[in-house]
Amino acid sequence: MTRKLQDSLSNLEKALGNLERALLIPKDRELVVEGTIQRFEVTIELFWKTLKRALEYEGFSPKTPRESLRQAFQIGWLHDEELWLDMLDSRNTTSHIYLDEEMAEDNCDDIAKVTPTLRMTFNFLRQRYPTGSDSQGI
Repeated sequence: MTRKLQDSLSNLEKALGNLERALLIPKDRELVVEGTIQRFEVTIELFWKTLKRALEYEGFSPKTPRESLRQAFQIGWLHDEELWLDMLDSRNTTSHIYLDEEMAEDNCDDIAKVTPTLRMTFNFLRQRYPTGSDSQGI
């Protein structure tokens, strides 16, 4: 496994853990909601980049976030293409939601619903590419 892929998995694991911890905090303060949304944005950004690196390791060459998700879906790594594409779109629009507190809270609820899918997919990737397995330092 390449060093970049290993680093991506480690960073994704930290970001996903941060998101999961944020979802445990009561949403009674504006900063909690905003922080949770930002953690989601970071997690989705790291997810598609990690998938891209893993796909490249496997011999594919996706160029964009959407291509990375679609290719991962085609080879069976992702199970709900529409959900993943929606999460990618959400990552691009959630920063504008901060202006509307009610929408931000609804978005937080949506994030809580998709986080188990994020965890399941991360666990799949971690199992496929375990820590310290045949690192080539690339």
